[in-house]
Amino acid sequence: MKDFPITTDLYSEKTASQQPALDLLQSMGYTYISPQDCEAQRGSRYHVLLKDILRGQLRRLNRYTFAGAENEFSAANIERAMDDLDEPLTDGLVRASEKIYDALLLGKSYPETVGEGKILSFNLRYIDWEHPENNLFHVTEEFAVDSRDKLHNARPDLVLFINGIPFAVIECKAPQISVEQAVEQNIRNQQKEYIPQLYKFAQIVLATNKNSVKYATAGTPKKFWTVWKEQDTDFLKDALARYIHDRIPTEQDRNLISLFTPARVMELIRYFVLFDANVKKICRYQQYFAIQEIIKTIQQPDEKGNRQSGVIWHTQGSGKSLTMVMLAKYLLIELSSCHPRVIIVTDRKELDRQIAATFSHTRLNPARATSGRNLVDLLQDGRADVITTIINKFNTAEKLEHKNLSRDVFLLVDESHRSNYGLLATRMRTVFPNACYIGFTGTPLMKKEKNTVAKFGKLIHKYTIQDG
Repeated sequence: MKDFPITTDLYSEKTASQQPALDLLQSMGYTYISPQDCEAQRGSRYHVLLKDILRGQLRRLNRYTFAGAENEFSAANIERAMDDLDEPLTDGLVRASEKIYDALLLGKSYPETVGEGKILSFNLRYIDWEHPENNLFHVTEEFAVDSRDKLHNARPDLVLFINGIPFAVIECKAPQISVEQAVEQNIRNQQKEYIPQLYKFAQIVLATNKNSVKYATAGTPKKFWTVWKEQDTDFLKDALARYIHDRIPTEQDRNLISLFTPARVMELIRYFVLFDANVKKICRYQQYFAIQEIIKTIQQPDEKGNRQSGVIWHTQGSGKSLTMVMLAKYLLIELSSCHPRVIIVTDRKELDRQIAATFSHTRLNPARATSGRNLVDLLQDGRADVITTIINKFNTAEKLEHKNLSRDVFLLVDESHRSNYGLLATRMRTVFPNACYIGFTGTPLMKKEKNTVAKFGKLIHKYTIQDG
């Protein structure tokens, strides 16, 4: 919010942080749109969708097929789709944000009259997730927004849009100002007295002072804002060489490239945002890169011709259960043509309950095995995308001589250093002899007879206390 006079700090903020960020984002493929043009499309300073751009993209991205012919959605349905996306804040920021996120990922259905007066519903999408290049990416500055009662207004430094829908809000500070001030400003602006109607659309919220950067998602408390450490060094090196020519790259440059390169940001939004018990979460960097490494690993064959298995070693408290949820989401969407099954295996009821509850807040179709017999039934009927179970339920599965030979079953074994040894693990592998096993552990045992990595195949990704 810029309700103070021009000062050295403000000048420095604009020249040292905001303008370089704006220039870089344009180099990365974002089209600049002026605050005045934004306001003309929004209808009022309270509303935040760029309706002309969104309307055009809804028309361009959507057709429905009936009787072998492609048809455009009616103008009324296009307008309705825009109105429906603008969820009211009646139940609070996170609930509105979740409904918007569902709509962005899945689209919405609208009735069209076809044939001789027949009415059928067809799905309309807001974003083309499969082909990022079909979407329009815009950036604006000084995006003035009024509160509902017009008693407050705020002016986020930079706002990024996909197809006219805001998805990122960036607050910039001068290098001599703490990045925490930018974090606090973002948090204040999300409060109901200010401009939550902007942040309900935001998937990534960023604070920067050029030399220090933190990110979060909408509704994140200050203590959970975090830093991104890029581990794909070739990706970053190539991008910096392509975009930064006349100056030394800054931490801000590195973070903008890591988080907002169009293909990367679409991947982050699609696979790495979760709602967990009315809390919206976005991945930390170690979760993102662990899953990238898992995807590479499972595409390689092991000595038996099955998918390569392995271990994720992430220290306690690094979000392993959320990593498993994000991985399941990624596998089920990216490998959908293989009809994958994901089974989460723990060795304690408390963990099983916790993970099952986390999955219940996703758009996946989870089921928790209540008994060994129920586990076999779930494995046979094939309706659940994700099954969570305690390892001892494989006793019954083996006794009932259930065996699944698929190579597209993924067993994610939590705290694998505890549960992966002995008779129960043998029974699990008897039931799924060709499956891909991914072990998750915070404390790998290195004794010869219990070497976690050797049991699973290879160490896929490591995040230790030192990394944290």
